[in-house]
Amino acid sequence: MALLVSETPWEQGGDERRAIARRLKIGVDGVSDYVLVRKSLDARHRKQRWLAVYRVEVRDEAGLLARNLHGVRPWTERDAARYTFDVDEPVRRGPPALPPIVVGMGPAGMFAALWLAESGAEPIVLERGGPVDERVTAVNAWWRRQVDLDPEHNLVFGEGGAGTFSDGKIYTRRRDGELGYVFRKLVQFGADESVLKEAWAHLGTDRIRQILPPLRERLAQLGAQVRFRARVTGLLVEDGRCLGVRLEDGEEIRGSSVIIATGHSARDAVQMLVDAGASAEPRGIAIGARVEHPQTLIDQATYGGERGPLPAASYRLAHNPSEGLAARSFCMCPGGVVVPANNHPERVVVNGMSFAARRAFWANSAIIVEVPASMYGADDPMAGFRWQDAIERRAFELGDRDYRAPAQRVVDLIDGRAGGELPRSSYPLGLTSTDLREVLPEAVIAGMLGALAAFDRKMSGFAGPDALLIAPETRTTSPVRFHRDEMGQSTSLRGLYPVGEGAGYAGGIVSSALDGLRTARALTH
Repeated sequence: MALLVSETPWEQGGDERRAIARRLKIGVDGVSDYVLVRKSLDARHRKQRWLAVYRVEVRDEAGLLARNLHGVRPWTERDAARYTFDVDEPVRRGPPALPPIVVGMGPAGMFAALWLAESGAEPIVLERGGPVDERVTAVNAWWRRQVDLDPEHNLVFGEGGAGTFSDGKIYTRRRDGELGYVFRKLVQFGADESVLKEAWAHLGTDRIRQILPPLRERLAQLGAQVRFRARVTGLLVEDGRCLGVRLEDGEEIRGSSVIIATGHSARDAVQMLVDAGASAEPRGIAIGARVEHPQTLIDQATYGGERGPLPAASYRLAHNPSEGLAARSFCMCPGGVVVPANNHPERVVVNGMSFAARRAFWANSAIIVEVPASMYGADDPMAGFRWQDAIERRAFELGDRDYRAPAQRVVDLIDGRAGGELPRSSYPLGLTSTDLREVLPEAVIAGMLGALAAFDRKMSGFAGPDALLIAPETRTTSPVRFHRDEMGQSTSLRGLYPVGEGAGYAGGIVSSALDGLRTARALTH
């Protein structure tokens, strides 16, 4: 029998057995065996530290338990499920008469396709963009202004979806059940095993890019067809049932089911589904701007000094006023960069990303304000997209029509000053000094100002002279939600399964992967 021992100090390269013994107040020889199952950064005190959870075997278990030490108890079957990622693997069967079709190769589409392929269904996977290596080359060329923006092949569309150019955060403390499947597969295809143990795991855009080719190769080994530059422009519908898809070149592909996992920026795909009869409604979203600071400022505010061996400091902040709109930080990127995240020409949209090492000079996160669907002024499912689009077009115009992003120091926004000098920034396409009140709606500006003041009280310097706002961040999630039944099927169009962020049921890498996985599991059970 083993023990679960929590709240044990952990340090890189430290003597774990000795740390466990000190925690249990026994000699080192009393610790027979141990396994690290979880570690997280303890932010409850000014001086932060790593704490670990271990599965421990000791020589005198009964005597130790009799002392009733806090955080020490017998290891249970529930612990085994939670920390060892138990999940049923798919039962492999013969392929169906018609293959399932998966549209989109972001996290939702990839994990749906992977489960289907491992079940023997041999899906057809259609992605409008290109493979990840070609995407990286094209994006870097655009950032250097060597090529124009490709509407089909950019930071948003292509293998890995928008998550390929992101921080790669995996914000979930759980690793059991279906989450266990997702995490095990990430490690199988190249993620560091630390993602299985860290409560707030981080992949990094460079690691994500390394995971994708082995995953694609595995799909091919299992009989799946993965087709790039294959944009779906229509659905094949008969008698209220989706029977397949039509590609841009006119090719028609019939399938047993159609999973649509096109992400939150494929506005044409959403319109296609609505036109085909898929029931949907507008959904509230959150928009705002990226705030960028020197990473050392965030480290100082978090750790009270230089971070030393600790990771680049992060934060998660929220402001819920009694009046006005709530706001929060979102997608915080320690040691990261602010990047353009638009797929439509003549628009400006920003996002944040970081590499695995998080060594960039800056830290950034979105400061976003919760906007109800009523602000769109219509019941049309596309109303939120039109609202987003108007903001993005205005930002393009204010940014010299050259993909420069409108930007303003936080102190200038607070004091109502426009056109001030801007600090150096990570944004690769350049900035234009602008009054952000010309970019974002008044209610959003008010929500951001309230949040910035509140966050500055929690983290000294957050709203100080070194803080820069870069706008707009409009695509945190999709402003539409498709109506689905318990299996994930459209309530109005049989055979159609809208999943992931674009369907309004996810908000990040893990939740999108889970939504695609659950739909695929429903189709194979």
